[in-house]
Amino acid sequence: MPDGGPRATDYDSVAAGYDVRYRTYDYKEIRTALETFLGTAPLDRILEAGCGTGFWLRAIAGRANLIVGLDRSAGMIGRAKGGGAALVRGAAERLPFRDATVDRVVCINALHHFNDRDRFFEECRRVLTSSGGVFMVGLDPHGERDTWWIYDYFPETRAIDLKRYPAVREIRSGLIGAGFSRCESSEVQVFEHTMPAQRAFDRGLVDRSFSSQLAVLSDEEFQAGVARIRDGMKACDESGGELQLVSELHLFEVTGWM
Repeated sequence: MPDGGPRATDYDSVAAGYDVRYRTYDYKEIRTALETFLGTAPLDRILEAGCGTGFWLRAIAGRANLIVGLDRSAGMIGRAKGGGAALVRGAAERLPFRDATVDRVVCINALHHFNDRDRFFEECRRVLTSSGGVFMVGLDPHGERDTWWIYDYFPETRAIDLKRYPAVREIRSGLIGAGFSRCESSEVQVFEHTMPAQRAFDRGLVDRSFSSQLAVLSDEEFQAGVARIRDGMKACDESGGELQLVSELHLFEVTGWM
């Protein structure tokens, strides 16, 4: 990809290793926020836009008469099994529902992959019922609060993320522009995690499929980052220590209500 534009992730090629993240991090705060967003009243239809391999579809199984997972990656859809959800391959900018027929739209760690966020917001507004809402979770690298070994050892990823991820305030503004009457945001979870570098290699964290940040790098950029980690491991070993890969990531929730 040209350096001047955002880079896209080939999710078909990374789908097989995508779920390593769910075996590495605990998403309990996001799960709690999602349950609060869905509420206790009976729901007819829930749509997850950018469902990936179906982790969140399984988490909300049984919460509505119909749950639909949408993703444009055939590789992801092929692995999004379980939970009884209907699966659709398609774009978030063109949701597969008639007007005013969906109670909730969910989008977790996916908004930065959509080609046209404003169009997605407009589509959410179109398909939601009069009491419906949209729930989104993602990073905000513009706040410069995150510490992440991926940013440290693969420095190109920080600049790429600043182009891919909208700031939380931009998401709220986009929802208001699309016609949502109530928009709110808050920090929903902080991932604090430290792992020895060798264990990270062994568990598949230092792999393109672990995160889209690594997946979008060129072969040269990725291998250079791996070499930096290996060099750090060698230096620590020579001094009698062990290199640790450190993460402190702040994730934010943004909701919009009709």
